[in-house]
Amino acid sequence: MKYLNIFLALIFAAGFFTSCEDDMDPKVPGDAVSPVLEAPASGETYVLQKVDEENLLTSIVFSEADFKLDVVTEYAVEVDDADGNFEFRRVVATGSTSPIDLKVGTFNKSLLNLGYEGGEAHDIQLRVVAGNHLASDPITMNVTTYFDAEPWSVIGSAVGGWDTANDQFMSYDKANDVYRITLDMVPGDFKFRAPKKDDGGDPWKYNLGLDGGSIIIDNGENIVLKDGGDNVKCSGGNYTITLDVTNSKFTIVQNSAGEFTDWTDVVLDAVGTGVSIDNPEATADGSSWNWGNVLLPDNEGKPSADGSTYTWTWTGIVLEANEGFKLRTQNGEASPVNGMSFDVGFSAVDTENSSDKVADKDGNLSVTEKGEYIITIAIDAASGDAKKVTITEYVKYPTALYMTGASLNAVGDGGWNWDTNVAEFVPVHSHPNMFWAVVWLDPTVQDAGVKIAPEKAWGNDFGVTGDAVDGVWSKGGDNIVVPSAGYYTVVVDYDTDKIEANPAKIYGIGDCFGSWDSSNESNLFTIDAENKVIKYDGTVAAAELRMHVGATTLTADWWQAEFMILDGNIAFRGTGDDQDRVALTAGNAVITLDFINGTGTITQ
Repeated sequence: MKYLNIFLALIFAAGFFTSCEDDMDPKVPGDAVSPVLEAPASGETYVLQKVDEENLLTSIVFSEADFKLDVVTEYAVEVDDADGNFEFRRVVATGSTSPIDLKVGTFNKSLLNLGYEGGEAHDIQLRVVAGNHLASDPITMNVTTYFDAEPWSVIGSAVGGWDTANDQFMSYDKANDVYRITLDMVPGDFKFRAPKKDDGGDPWKYNLGLDGGSIIIDNGENIVLKDGGDNVKCSGGNYTITLDVTNSKFTIVQNSAGEFTDWTDVVLDAVGTGVSIDNPEATADGSSWNWGNVLLPDNEGKPSADGSTYTWTWTGIVLEANEGFKLRTQNGEASPVNGMSFDVGFSAVDTENSSDKVADKDGNLSVTEKGEYIITIAIDAASGDAKKVTITEYVKYPTALYMTGASLNAVGDGGWNWDTNVAEFVPVHSHPNMFWAVVWLDPTVQDAGVKIAPEKAWGNDFGVTGDAVDGVWSKGGDNIVVPSAGYYTVVVDYDTDKIEANPAKIYGIGDCFGSWDSSNESNLFTIDAENKVIKYDGTVAAAELRMHVGATTLTADWWQAEFMILDGNIAFRGTGDDQDRVALTAGNAVITLDFINGTGTITQ
């Protein structure tokens, strides 16, 4: 017999042990709760739970009413490789009687062969011994180990973040085939996922969210979920959540509301001599402060909210050089919304993420150079109303724009990666407010959608809000999801805050195609969805090739959104000068454009 040197501590108790609830059998990762087993009848079979993927077996508890032993302080475990029997031996006796709690440690997975499938039967024998002599007959149980439920978790900003360290694993109720958890959550978003289920290590391959848009739900029964659905939002507090993976639904009960300050609709202002009168909406400070000028932030002075974080923004505020100002509740008074008041100066500045032109002016905010800036102040209600001010130089239009997301190139949920799955927009010539891109988008992939940002990183990213009208949305924070798979022209217009995503239209134009009409449908290329290319297959004249993209919101001359095929690649004009030309000969021509790989061919 091969021995494992595992010593098992025993817990003594004076009274009876109380049985655990049946619904705790089995249990996946979470709080370790042990089953309670009474003394087994002859031939009776018990199931011993395995509580996590590391094969941690917790307690077997025998009630005093049915089973009494001399109290012991340690047990040793022996494992017989031949037949797989477990044997527990008492090594120290104290001579009194009391119920015992066998604490079973973490066994070697390979030795005991306890996989996720489980199902292997083992005999467990409990023997009372004195020294090396048996003091009683062994009590034997036949035990079948199992782990037949995938570990599902709650994940999101409502539970601390979206990283794997924030997964809140739920307990599995085998009898009812549901998962349960009771936990505290802050105002924010959450979803359900099985981060350990995919052998490839992708924690988002299996996730469930709302079917029909992201909304706040604090209480509800049998709420419908779908694969890769939208985030669930909550107001914060203590919740009990029951997840039914089999039927794709969940129930949530708010046991108690969170104690968070409500900053919704609270109006702030910027005040001081540093607030320039050059701001069209600036007025002299008429409050008791009587200090320079005042200017409300965007949105009529009210904040945007993301979970427990409230953010006020002054976009393009003109600040005077070397003059002081502060941010405060309007007029320096308590808000009628929540009775709270505050003012902040330089001590609240996030200097790491602010412009190096931001300076301390006797404790007030200041800048060293007059100009337009973006000021944000964020209050985290879940962190004691902590305040953070960021001041950056205002650039009305970005110099570049990028896209990423699961739908882009049909990558799936692994496509939300700025390093590996990115499309770059093309700036529209003479229109710094507009950018365009032709991309392949697929709404059927898991965690579908795309987002846009002026850099290949999260932070200043954006999407859309509301419903699309003829393929055009207002700029917002939701993912951009198109109705069906295919090539789309995506246009971003910063002046109108509109985003268009409509089936791509590529036109040939000029003498080569016999028309200088930029919307001539006879010169419209066709989309080959099967091969994911856009093609022109028709007659051309002997002339220079000219092509451009067309879209409803692309209110520019055709040449301001043209491109060419050069050396086998698609070359965009962007804001540059007239491009090199490719001369075609009269006759049939096949022009093929692969916007996914940025390549093109011309065959005559």
